[in-house]
Amino acid sequence: MKFRVAAFLSSFVLGVFGLQAFDYQTKTVPVLPIESYPARMELAGVTIAADPYPSDEMSFSAFDVKNLNSRGYYPVHVIIQNSSQAFLNLRTRNVLLITSAGQQLYTTPATLLVQDVLGKVSTKAGSPLADFTAKELTNKVVDPGTVADGFIFFFTPNPHRDFFAGSTLYIPKLEEEGTHKPLGPFSIPLDSALANQPQKPSRTRR
Repeated sequence: MKFRVAAFLSSFVLGVFGLQAFDYQTKTVPVLPIESYPARMELAGVTIAADPYPSDEMSFSAFDVKNLNSRGYYPVHVIIQNSSQAFLNLRTRNVLLITSAGQQLYTTPATLLVQDVLGKVSTKAGSPLADFTAKELTNKVVDPGTVADGFIFFFTPNPHRDFFAGSTLYIPKLEEEGTHKPLGPFSIPLDSALANQPQKPSRTRR
């Protein structure tokens, strides 16, 4: 009897709190040579590329969530190649998406995204939260001669398939470790990246 009760409680807890984590499939996102990304900018030996994910289908190739864009969340894969001799600090909370209408959107943390889209989920390895936060581009130091990458996320209450059209990713600066000397800004129009992607419309909320 005790075994049955324990099994029932375990199944209940799993169903309510952990099902997403066990159903979720972690996907690998390749990092291509920096020259492969049409939307990029080079400054003083540092190149930053941006690869926007404008549709549910595109986002599903990186995250096991079928309606990410339809829920208003738009990922951008950012790749930073540091060919300089400096250690560079990146502060992702200062990064902006400037839309075609001139609206300035700040990044949304992956934790808030997962809570909004999937509700309460497990924090264990292999869970959606673990995957999103592991792939998220966070504040970091980019060492000389290395490549750093990760996703940033932008939210709009009015999702539509042309969300990125005419928009620009704006990174105010990178900062040299120690001297605090700024490098930037990096202003990267995204239209060239969109032109090289399959045109699959993203579902929108009605």
